[in-house]
Amino acid sequence: MKTLSIANQKGGCGKTTTAINLSSALASLGKKILIIDLDPQSHASFGLGISDQVVDKTVYNVLTDNSEKRRMIDDCIRNVSQNLDIVPSNILLSTSEQELKDKEDAVSRLHQALSNNIVSYDYAVIDCPPSLGFLTFNALRAAALVIVPIDMSAFSLMGVGKLLGMLELIKIKINHAPRVNALATIFDKRTKYSQEMLDDIKSFFKQEMLETVIRMNVTLKRAASKGVSVIQFDKTTNGARDYLALAKEILKIDGSLEFEAAMAAVAQETSALSAASTETRFAINAPNAKEVYLVGDFNHWKINDDSRLLRHDDGRWEKALVLSPGKYRYKFVVDGEWLLDSANPEKEQNPFGTFDSIMKF
Repeated sequence: MKTLSIANQKGGCGKTTTAINLSSALASLGKKILIIDLDPQSHASFGLGISDQVVDKTVYNVLTDNSEKRRMIDDCIRNVSQNLDIVPSNILLSTSEQELKDKEDAVSRLHQALSNNIVSYDYAVIDCPPSLGFLTFNALRAAALVIVPIDMSAFSLMGVGKLLGMLELIKIKINHAPRVNALATIFDKRTKYSQEMLDDIKSFFKQEMLETVIRMNVTLKRAASKGVSVIQFDKTTNGARDYLALAKEILKIDGSLEFEAAMAAVAQETSALSAASTETRFAINAPNAKEVYLVGDFNHWKINDDSRLLRHDDGRWEKALVLSPGKYRYKFVVDGEWLLDSANPEKEQNPFGTFDSIMKF
């Protein structure tokens, strides 16, 4: 099961709308989906016709440390429609941060619960609250992919840096680096301003920008008011078409679509490049360091024994990699501190607002 978190602390950006309708679109394509409503306001639950007054088991019961109230996530699941289930929320969820503030595993509770889930799903989709606190941290920790909905407003990018900063902190503290993609939402093609904003967002996120654009569509609001997804409400509308396109793009990213074609392309590329692969040496002078790692695009930014550098007597740490021609982002991790390669002046800003060293050959 892959976990997707829909996160942005800015309200009104289409976050819950995306969680509901992306989930429904994936379900309509035959994928089994579990929505996690991680917002104490319960908008995803309401948007799928579930009132907090009729649920006695919610995501709060999954996270709580109270032995009398705690439940396995499987016990809190409610069916919405074919292939689509939800773990609902209610206002009690807002007390969980205070309840768990002294627990070492507090920010990993949701990740642990999903890992122990015995019901089989293709994807879990988490609707985050419009804030950067304990609940959002749990969602980011659990996620393999984070989708950041960004609307076409003047303040749309102002808070994104804080979210990306939290993701950078998670990468540093617990060695977890989910993929991050931005999604343009509430796009009004009739206005020049919307197009200018879209261009700015694309310029900021570059290759991390999803191709799908969610257009402004009143049917999305009408569907939510009826407690159903837009695909169930009217699948002929632009809203339904856009979220189906997004679902297909996500599946393509995950490799679930066009698998054979993708594998053939990879095999062909590997064959063509293998002869041109060369050994590249990376080195850093850190005589007082206890551990040094090399992480980057070439090893999916993973800190493990394979990414550890060897120390020479003179305090220099070194590692050789055989890489195919291309462009690679990378950093050294020296006793937990992420550092650029001081011997390489080439660097580029990443989506987290910091810089990575760049190797091209």
